[in-house]
Amino acid sequence: MTSTHHEGIGQGIAVIGLAFRLPGAETPEELWRVVRDGTDCITRFTDEELAAAGVPAERYEAPDFVGASGILDDLTGFDAQHFGMSAREAQLTDPQQRMFLECAQHALENAGYPGERDGTRVGVYATTGYHLYTLETYLLNHVLPSVPADNWMSGMQIVTGNAPDFTATRVSYRLGLTGPAVNVQTACSSSLVAVQTAAQALLAEDCDIALAGAAAVHVPQVLGYQYVKGSILSKSGRLRAFDAGADGTVGGTGVAAVVLKRLDRALADGDTVHGVIRGWGVTNDGADKKAYTAPSAGGQCAAIRRALERAGVGADTIGYLETHGTGTLKGDPIEFDGAAAAYRQDTDRTHYCALGSTKANIGHLDVASGLAGLIKTLLVLKHGVVPPMANFTTPNPLLALDGSPFYIPATAVPWPEGDHPRRAGLTSLGIGGTNVHFILEQAPEPEAAPGPRPAAAAAPPDVLLVSGSSEEALA
Repeated sequence: MTSTHHEGIGQGIAVIGLAFRLPGAETPEELWRVVRDGTDCITRFTDEELAAAGVPAERYEAPDFVGASGILDDLTGFDAQHFGMSAREAQLTDPQQRMFLECAQHALENAGYPGERDGTRVGVYATTGYHLYTLETYLLNHVLPSVPADNWMSGMQIVTGNAPDFTATRVSYRLGLTGPAVNVQTACSSSLVAVQTAAQALLAEDCDIALAGAAAVHVPQVLGYQYVKGSILSKSGRLRAFDAGADGTVGGTGVAAVVLKRLDRALADGDTVHGVIRGWGVTNDGADKKAYTAPSAGGQCAAIRRALERAGVGADTIGYLETHGTGTLKGDPIEFDGAAAAYRQDTDRTHYCALGSTKANIGHLDVASGLAGLIKTLLVLKHGVVPPMANFTTPNPLLALDGSPFYIPATAVPWPEGDHPRRAGLTSLGIGGTNVHFILEQAPEPEAAPGPRPAAAAAPPDVLLVSGSSEEALA
């Protein structure tokens, strides 16, 4: 594939590494199976599981109780010694920060840059989610009673281990990274705003490589919620994005990180490119909406237009749109209208762009939801298959699908490459009105090595690389 096939290579941002732990998937292969098959990975808790987790019977037996969430295995496992932390410091550190630290290292290893070298500066752009349990109560009841009154250091460890201000800098300190370390908080759109901030830093040469990531870890996981009529939470415990049966969203736990580099440098350095960020747009709704927490089709449309203009491509070249798609009966149509208005400025084509929502597969992962959508979309571009919308049967009647650019796939369909690379849009929206949209493109084919091709030879033996931070860990 020639450079003319990927216009403006110098301004593109390559995704060269990734790592994640999502409900139902911890590897790209597992996540692709979930997405391709339209699998719903949200867990519905049994009464026995809720009782074992300490949920009172009068709570989970109530008719308005919903025991559902996207969950992960083993939130407590952590190799403190590997990261130079004492067991006590690890105990005092928010699971979100511990898990993000692990994920950051795995993403950098996946990119082939486990540490800085040759003067390369790595920046970190991170976000963590809400504490969905009362942290203050936990600290007062379980941690602070065991801390001597004059132990100032333990008090500082509690603060730095739990406040979101220290997520990015903890990674920089523990992994020895010297680029900017910036925490980003824009509610549900935080992780994609972190990616956009990291991309801007690469173009400004504030760093050579950037890691952007998020952790949203709900402790305890086996909890559930009381359904309240008119709220955004699902009564059924199923997330049905853009569906007539949509009755709200379902939360979940997840952690994810991607490693970014300027595309021209990634290609020159021989890095693996998982996909290309071609353009982005970030807006806020301002005061032009009914309430502070309400969405705005106009603000979302503006973010999409900015992304398309920065990418220098038309909406008629976008074959897949990964939406915010929370599964709310009124919120999904607002997002649909904003996207349709943005696309209609470029084209009158109909039913050529598929809609998707990762949330229908794994739940709404709070600040990590945008990154989950980014990784899913990279897989869609790579495999050339448009996946089905999980839990979808009938379109939401408030969607103006007829005559629109969009369709909602019920089954997986091939997405062949045409006269331009496969391109996708990606939206993430935050309560308070910060909207972010990306234009993503499939990775360019690697350049063929010059000279004659070598004769076919026997396959080399498989090599398993093993490493450890100490002799004991290696053993």
